[in-house]
Amino acid sequence: MPERESDIEQQTNEQLLETLLRSAEKAATIAKSFRLESLADLGQREANLTPAAFKRLRAGIELGRRIQEAKTKYRLVTKISSSCDAIDFCRMHFKRLITDSLQEQFHIVTLDTKNHVLNSHHITTGTLDASLVHPREVFRPAIRDAASSIILAHNHPSGDPKPSREDFAVTDRLTEVGKTVGIDVLDHIVMARDGVLSIREEL
Repeated sequence: MPERESDIEQQTNEQLLETLLRSAEKAATIAKSFRLESLADLGQREANLTPAAFKRLRAGIELGRRIQEAKTKYRLVTKISSSCDAIDFCRMHFKRLITDSLQEQFHIVTLDTKNHVLNSHHITTGTLDASLVHPREVFRPAIRDAASSIILAHNHPSGDPKPSREDFAVTDRLTEVGKTVGIDVLDHIVMARDGVLSIREEL
């Protein structure tokens, strides 16, 4: 049975090290001998690892560092204060989706209490339909990000950004669910080659 994401999140540092090192014994030794914050400065000889195992460990540490750096930069630089900001952000962030995608994709952008962008998440691919966009799939990553609010975003491969009735229905449904779970839906951005529009501004 494949591991679920929640299983990984609940693992101890030693268990995560075992995944990287592929050795329970080595993982236990390192977890007991070194503080977590010192692993980035650990040498191969000091860690007593094979070159391949040490390379996997360094790769995991470096990837984590880069993710954290990117998230921090994202949060500090990007703030959504208006529909214009949301449009500008989505136009840049989803540029490839606007120009290249042949299918509709539905995404959310999560924000903190000061409207700084936390992350973006791909929710579903296919024609947007209020009955197919499940609130649990939309709000699960928002809850995981501890988001205060979200922006909905999807593309129109036809090139025409004009919102459809389904676009409005999805916006209304998710806005109401957001009120229940305590996460505001600030806007819904529709993106296409011929323009990028805010559904809030269309109401």
